[in-house]
Amino acid sequence: MKKLLSLLKATMSQDMSLFRIKARNESRARKIVLPIVLALVVMFSVGSYVAILAEKLAPSHLTYIVLTIFIMVTSLLTIIEGVYKSQGILFEARDNELLFSLPITQSKIFFIRIFKLITFQFLYNSLFMLPAIIVYAMYEKTNVSFYLISTVMLVLLPIIPTILGCIFGYIIKGLSAKFKARNIMQVLFTSLILLGIFYVSFNMQGMVANIVQNANSIQEIITKIYYPAGLYINLIQNFNILDLIILLAINIIPAIVFVYVASIFYFKINSKLGEKGNGNKKVGVAKTTEKTYRVRTQLSGLIHKEMKRFFSSPVFMVNAGFGMVLMIAVTFALSINFDGMINSMMQGMETEIPIPIGEIKNMMPKVFYGFVVFISCMTSITSSMISLEGKSFNITKSLPVETEKILLSKVLTSNILSIPIFLICDVIFFIAFKVAIIDIVFILLASIVMPTLTALIGILMNLKYPKMNATSDTEVVKQSMSSMLSVFMGMFVAILSIAIMIMGNNYNTNLFVALELLTFSIITFMLWRILKKYGAKRFKEINV
Repeated sequence: MKKLLSLLKATMSQDMSLFRIKARNESRARKIVLPIVLALVVMFSVGSYVAILAEKLAPSHLTYIVLTIFIMVTSLLTIIEGVYKSQGILFEARDNELLFSLPITQSKIFFIRIFKLITFQFLYNSLFMLPAIIVYAMYEKTNVSFYLISTVMLVLLPIIPTILGCIFGYIIKGLSAKFKARNIMQVLFTSLILLGIFYVSFNMQGMVANIVQNANSIQEIITKIYYPAGLYINLIQNFNILDLIILLAINIIPAIVFVYVASIFYFKINSKLGEKGNGNKKVGVAKTTEKTYRVRTQLSGLIHKEMKRFFSSPVFMVNAGFGMVLMIAVTFALSINFDGMINSMMQGMETEIPIPIGEIKNMMPKVFYGFVVFISCMTSITSSMISLEGKSFNITKSLPVETEKILLSKVLTSNILSIPIFLICDVIFFIAFKVAIIDIVFILLASIVMPTLTALIGILMNLKYPKMNATSDTEVVKQSMSSMLSVFMGMFVAILSIAIMIMGNNYNTNLFVALELLTFSIITFMLWRILKKYGAKRFKEINV
């Protein structure tokens, strides 16, 4: 037990450094205050939406449905996160070989990995669940038992979804290990599973409608959808020690069984991946072969290096590329079967939309413009590029290349990966729908300006908050300050952009969109100027 606790302490102190920032001129207080303020802003935003929903439900004494909704939403997000986060933490951690060489049982090593993953999910889940719990307490009479049970539920909540996410990640890694191009196969399997989860979530209303027809009460509906959520609601309304024991058992027992069983296959998969990695290293008689070398310019060589790094990391590819996959899927769905999608949505909502399909089609160019802006802002590739270099960063610094050119290569790599996909989707949309010239110009400009703006924000955030001591790509891509700030800033820009467009709907929408694009273009130019001055200086200050 002492050995396990020591290993846990060492692992968590190294890997749970989400907000560990190395900067010369920043005080310790500022390093602590920034993540707290950021968390409070997110919780306040979530709490505002919860309060709006609770206000409508409180008169009917249905406020507890708010808790149920957020439990289910948080669980779904945890599964999605777990699918690809588990692959990095379980299989791609840089200290795997060190841990495997220590005299520690397989189950203990696997438990440490799972414990760290669940701890991460607990922190993220708290951002959503704490506001829901607080708002519920404001609208309903609560006692001490409510807070105790809610605390227990908050701790238990990530366990089952994380296990499900790990199982999916396990299957993906196990299948991809059988192929030569395992990184590509891993990304393909992960994308298919994530698309499947999104499809299920989008059709959840229809599923709930079927359950409603066969259920006698709302409580029965909740229990059928997600049994632990039903137990939690029962406990906060009418405390029963038996329900509490069941709630603990259905979360803890599967976790113990999963750790024991999965730890057996964990080493087999890692061994197979190691064999695949060393499969190309053959010992034998050296053969002299003639090789041809392609001469590249400095910039194209740097872009080639960034591309190789991108395609060598499945976690990086999935996290940065899933927005592109979603863009393609939605574009094809709208273009091929638009009427069917609208009718399906109407049936799922069990209501009639007062707007004819013809008028909805007329609105689609602006809707598609908003979708392009949203996907662009939520796809942050550059926010991890510097941190992913790790110990090889000093080699990059020592290259006889201008710093400005190195930073430009990262921005251009991001644009090469995203802009062509946006433009292809744009053309498909233009062919499928009758789009006015002005809307074509707006959409094309957004497809170029917004990815560039997001790339500049990401690289600036990564320069400000680099994480050079990560043990896995997952820690950089999903658990670093630069990635989190880039996502939240992108989310803010996307919401602001769409809000401006909606506000302009009562006036001249085209004028508002034109002014919006002009503003974003100016901001993009200003950020590039900042990157040339501040970025070059900051790049040299970063040490590994």
